[in-house]
Amino acid sequence: MPGDVATVVVDGFALTDGSQLRGLGTFLRNVLGGLAAAPDLDVVVLARPAAALPEGVRRQGLSRHDVRPKLAHLEHELRLPGDLRRGRADVVWSPGTHPPRRCRAPLVQTLHDLTPLVFRHWAMEYEARRWERSAPRVRRATHVVADSRSSADQAIRLLGVDPARLEVVHLGVEPQFTPGAAEPADAPYLLYVGAWGPQKGYAEATEVIAAIAEEGVPHRLRIVGAQDEWMAARVQELVDASPRPDRVDVVGWVDDVVDLYRGASALVFTSRAEGFGLPILEAMACGVPVVAFDNTSVGEVLGAAGRMVTDGDVPAFAAALRSVLADDALRDELVAAGLERAAQFRWDDTVARYREILRDAAATA
Repeated sequence: MPGDVATVVVDGFALTDGSQLRGLGTFLRNVLGGLAAAPDLDVVVLARPAAALPEGVRRQGLSRHDVRPKLAHLEHELRLPGDLRRGRADVVWSPGTHPPRRCRAPLVQTLHDLTPLVFRHWAMEYEARRWERSAPRVRRATHVVADSRSSADQAIRLLGVDPARLEVVHLGVEPQFTPGAAEPADAPYLLYVGAWGPQKGYAEATEVIAAIAEEGVPHRLRIVGAQDEWMAARVQELVDASPRPDRVDVVGWVDDVVDLYRGASALVFTSRAEGFGLPILEAMACGVPVVAFDNTSVGEVLGAAGRMVTDGDVPAFAAALRSVLADDALRDELVAAGLERAAQFRWDDTVARYREILRDAAATA
């Protein structure tokens, strides 16, 4: 490490594979930007030309074909070791879902979740098999960094990762997520934020809105999240088959979701498995109460600042939601608790811990 500056080579494939519009993109944007400002790190990102990189990082070209997602992931897996070798790294950071097959430098592997292994579904079987195949690579990493204690426990149980190599580093909330006035809405609404996945609880969310509609609650459900063509078709199938499709609005991708948070009466978080749960944090920071299923990392993020019900129990979820909507004192209590809770999760703290971990790994070279 000349001049005690460590060269960190980062696998930036996720910046152009669709993940840039989801939680992984938020994570990379904030952590890469923070690491770029560290005087003792030289950050080199393996990235395709279309990838947006924060100021202060160096780009090492990543040449890949435009092919179907499964083939694209396979090509990246095969070609990544050569790309890493050319980067002359003191430490390699793998922040996505492609632990490298070979890596000469010390490896820091981020593990967001192991949902394909936890919530088995035919639509995620390819990813489940890929994680099973990748388990030895994760075990060889110098450090494995999990977004939550839940994901860390999954790594120990399902991949056999040594607990001594594991670190839990929580994510943060971006500064634009604050309380404020929202644009007037045509009707009161509840908000769901997240791209479709079989574990994301879309069906349960539509059942909840139908249940409260039958009780005379006037709210609509707005679903916000990036969807490719195949995912959008799955969402439409679910909405069409739901008890009250007339109460569901599929909004799709929104560049600035802050206004939608601020205008919502509550966040409906019906996901059945999460590695962290950024929408929970964002909603709380905007002064929006949260109702969620109790599973995986949800309680770790929400704490006592929202309402959690037994995982998968739609009637209990609807009842909890009705109480939040009907009781102004309860709502005010949850808003205050949520603001206090969200303030505990800072990207600066996430970046500082990653900087320490990367420096420590580089020192083992």
